Amino acid sequence: MHPCADAEALVFAQSEPAGTRTAALVRDVAASAEGAIIEWRRLFHQHPEVSGQESHTQEMLCGELDRLGVEYRRLDNNGIIATIRGEASGSYDAAGVPARRVALRADIDALPVTEDTGVPFASENEGVMHACGHDAHMAMMLGSIRILLETRSQLKGEVRILFQPAEEISIGALSMIDAGALDGVDAIYGAHIWSEVDAGTVSCAPGQRMANTDWFHIDIEGVSAHGSMPHKGVDAV
Repeated sequence: MHPCADAEALVFAQSEPAGTRTAALVRDVAASAEGAIIEWRRLFHQHPEVSGQESHTQEMLCGELDRLGVEYRRLDNNGIIATIRGEASGSYDAAGVPARRVALRADIDALPVTEDTGVPFASENEGVMHACGHDAHMAMMLGSIRILLETRSQLKGEVRILFQPAEEISIGALSMIDAGALDGVDAIYGAHIWSEVDAGTVSCAPGQRMANTDWFHIDIEGVSAHGSMPHKGVDAV
């Protein structure tokens, strides 16, 4: 899915001084949520599930959304579509359509990798590990939800939260789209932790970025020949 889009797609309805206050509030909420984000990440890390089998992960996420008071739709593909409604003036028109609808996406599946890290929160599922950081992505998204809930009085529009399964086998995004995840969405943001980006910094660029995996099939035909006359053959290798 699209990692970065129109930076002005989500508008906070406020003047410059109010914007400064909201920025300070975001920083404060983020700081207060840090401990919970770490706990969430370690919890998800302990209970990884491979693509297409994320039912317990879905259950854990739904439990956290219930505790946060966020409305959501549980999907048959183990994904989740949640909604945070802005409360600023003009957030919705008379028909209930939001002024803007921005989606945030996190993937939730793990890899068939055996963990040998020795950390106290290591995987409890033999042969399965969150080796690609999706445990962090889920925790970060829950932290973002906490921030959005605290600032929704200034939010003009709607934020759709997408927890996507089966990213590692390249079918999860399509199944989410089929379930209506992008219906009415003006922009969508995805994020991925990355070891080559310094801690405490964010790398962000518009457009597609590491956005697609596909399959292709090639037939290569050769011509056989006697070992003593290789010049009469065509080596397919």
